[in-house]
Amino acid sequence: MKHLAAVITLALGCRSALAAVPLWGQCGGINYAGDTTCVSGAYCLVQNDWYHQCVPGAGPTTAAPTTQVPTTTAAPPTTTAAPPPAGTGFVQVSGTRFTLNGSKYTVIGGNSYWVGLTGLGTADMNKAFADIASAGGTTVRTWGFNEVTSQSGNWYQSWSGSTPTINTGSTGLQNFDRVITAAKANGIRLIVALTNNWADYGGMDVYVRQILNSGNHDLFYTDERVKTAFKNYWRRFVLTL
Repeated sequence: MKHLAAVITLALGCRSALAAVPLWGQCGGINYAGDTTCVSGAYCLVQNDWYHQCVPGAGPTTAAPTTQVPTTTAAPPTTTAAPPPAGTGFVQVSGTRFTLNGSKYTVIGGNSYWVGLTGLGTADMNKAFADIASAGGTTVRTWGFNEVTSQSGNWYQSWSGSTPTINTGSTGLQNFDRVITAAKANGIRLIVALTNNWADYGGMDVYVRQILNSGNHDLFYTDERVKTAFKNYWRRFVLTL
């Protein structure tokens, strides 16, 4: 009987743990009927009335009420919730504006292809983003690709004939993960390009050349084999990071 009770207790505990909403999952909002408790290390951020999301960081682990109906004429509370950490939340669209955590977001910045491709260590990445932020920058467009046929330095995808190999190691996607971490630590949002119209760092032409042995740039948009190879790359890129 004691063993049965222990098994039941363990099962209930497992069920409770599994009920927590995973990182980036929905945890509240109007008409939402699912779980509202985020996994450890995350809290439920109110993105808008319809969508609350589990994001990294400290904060409440349950979603805020979706509606509030006043029942008295008492004055509203004089305290407000602390704003989310600078590195959390996703930039969204509200009418003709960008917003971040409910506030207007202004895109200020430029290109920085080099931050993840020139062998910078974590300290130098952090310094680069800190300098950009101190100059008033909010956003950096950077390269999430580097196509090679000879593996050296930092590269993300290597080609042998028509066969691509995605580099998930320390000189590949793990390196780009450090780029994301450094940007987040300095409150910088990233716009990540996953290929290039030009031939620099491989770009679209490498897909056409390696798969079709062709110099016709526009086949990148029309050939199914080329499109499939590119889709495979960005899917792996997004899922790995």
